[in-house]
Amino acid sequence: MNKEKEYINIINKILNKDLNEDIVVGIGDDAAIIGSNKNNKEVICSDSIVENIHFKLDYFSFEDIGWKSVAINSSDLAAMGAAPNYFTVSIGLPDHISKNNFEQLITGMKKCCDSNGGFIVGGDIVKSDQLFISITAVGSLFQKNFLTRDSAKPGDKVAVTGNLGDSLGGLNLLLDNKKGNKLINRHLRPQPRIIESKKLIESGVKCCMDISDGLHNDLLNLCESSKVSMEINIEKIPISNELKISYPDKYTNIAINGGEDYELLFTFDDSKMKLPFNHFIIGEVVKKATSNILYKNKGKIIEPKLDPWSHFE
Repeated sequence: MNKEKEYINIINKILNKDLNEDIVVGIGDDAAIIGSNKNNKEVICSDSIVENIHFKLDYFSFEDIGWKSVAINSSDLAAMGAAPNYFTVSIGLPDHISKNNFEQLITGMKKCCDSNGGFIVGGDIVKSDQLFISITAVGSLFQKNFLTRDSAKPGDKVAVTGNLGDSLGGLNLLLDNKKGNKLINRHLRPQPRIIESKKLIESGVKCCMDISDGLHNDLLNLCESSKVSMEINIEKIPISNELKISYPDKYTNIAINGGEDYELLFTFDDSKMKLPFNHFIIGEVVKKATSNILYKNKGKIIEPKLDPWSHFE
């Protein structure tokens, strides 16, 4: 078990024993859902980005940083079947940040809100050794139904909304001082899948999360939450031509391990649901087995190179 999950277990042990009856979904999902009124539930999440951990000023513009800080929170709301309404923003500012830098940062946040919904309504500014942004987002469900990680069932198909690995591919290009590639834009300006989230809910899908920590890590999260296992066909994983061209020898491993794509990962019964948007079926949910995830390539069991992201390792 990695340290992040250990910390979450400690939080659950101390805080989550006796849930208030108004807490519909508590700790452990992409966001919390709160509200006693069935037609008026609020969806709440928070996420942070920290200089030299999630971004570097060498290749992120301040507008990019502002955009990404809002986008990743909007993606968590989308993973629950919700749209963003309001954000509060806490910013830690080091001495070297100029007034112009700060204006660009806020401009990036506003542009993301203008594109994907929601308004910034408050927050806090403090002095810090490094730039960090911590955001709390409040959204509303598209319908009374919602999406969770713990509702995958054996027989369900496993699917994603778009190409995987682009963000890590873009980061690697940035680290090599390259510019102007579509992969780079996927890393700098992720697009939360809010429209697709609405269509998932309308189609009756129940199990979903966003891919922030990489496909492998987030498949594990779904398996553990739903107490199931999965068989994944790696030849079915959607991979962009740009990633294949840039990394012809390792694009599959990048797609399996790479984080921050912010596509939606979901399961559904394809015999009962026809989804009205482009999606990619990459595997199937099976009963709980010794191995949480079994990877196959054209029917043959394989062991891909796994190098998943972890905040603390």
